[in-house]
Amino acid sequence: MTAPAPAPAPAARSGFGPDRPLAGIAFMLGGTACGSVMDAVAKHAVTLASTWQLVTLRSLTILVLLMPMLMQGRGIERLRSRQPGAHLARGISAVLGIWWVLEALGHLPLATVMAIVFSTPLWITAFSVPILGERVGVHRWAAVLVGFGGVATIMGPSALSGVAATASGAFLALASAISFAFGMTLMRRLARTDTDTAILFYQNLVSLIGAGGVALSGWQPLPAEGWGMGILLGVLLIIVQFFVVRAFRYAPAGTVAPFQYTGLIWAALWGWLFWDEWPGANVWLGAALVVAAGLYVAWRERLRALEKPPAG
Repeated sequence: MTAPAPAPAPAARSGFGPDRPLAGIAFMLGGTACGSVMDAVAKHAVTLASTWQLVTLRSLTILVLLMPMLMQGRGIERLRSRQPGAHLARGISAVLGIWWVLEALGHLPLATVMAIVFSTPLWITAFSVPILGERVGVHRWAAVLVGFGGVATIMGPSALSGVAATASGAFLALASAISFAFGMTLMRRLARTDTDTAILFYQNLVSLIGAGGVALSGWQPLPAEGWGMGILLGVLLIIVQFFVVRAFRYAPAGTVAPFQYTGLIWAALWGWLFWDEWPGANVWLGAALVVAAGLYVAWRERLRALEKPPAG
């Protein structure tokens, strides 16, 4: 249920104070490890509750945790937005992305699903052209194509296995990555005018309304553990986002972003420990291509940002 976070532009670090790279790396490693725990919890949770119930409980938990912040001072003003349509579209993409990745976890090993979902930054690069009006040069397009080749390598045996559940799991994971990328690209646009609190609040409000409506229409009794898993997913997501934001505050994106890919190692470890899963050679090869392409794209974006003349 996690994907590499979009790195803020170098200019966004103004006012953050002196770089503390070791602290930044430590926060990113902690956030990634916590995110991998959240993914493992999600894989277990889908055996206890429906996907819609889990998304509903997770979104409700996050909104409840945000309330103390909004009740302090003039916190409600943080929810003002100039782009309500973008918030709605981002919320819908988040619901679909979470739904699809939870469904995929029910059919495929954890590491395989995460390896496909980690193609999200490549899709963000593609979406940045129509949504943000950015120019993507030949180097980044080439890296994106290599990354897509890595996704095809991961999916190949699963998608062509002839087993309907396994094949659908691979395509659901891919659909999730595309949906996450669409939402994250919109988040970059929203960040130009709206606060982080507004982005998080409206995403989960839309998720709660959408997923909650579906869940309530066919609600099934949940065991106590199912309730606990749904709430735990919301708590873990808040913790993950806190760690990742801190990482980007303490060090440049180019320093900390690569450590997000350690999530693939955690996913393989949890899959082996709890479900006796171990990725095949195609997953490791494909993941290596996806990670290499993602790192190259991030590096090229960093160079491009540094080459821009300062504003004003």
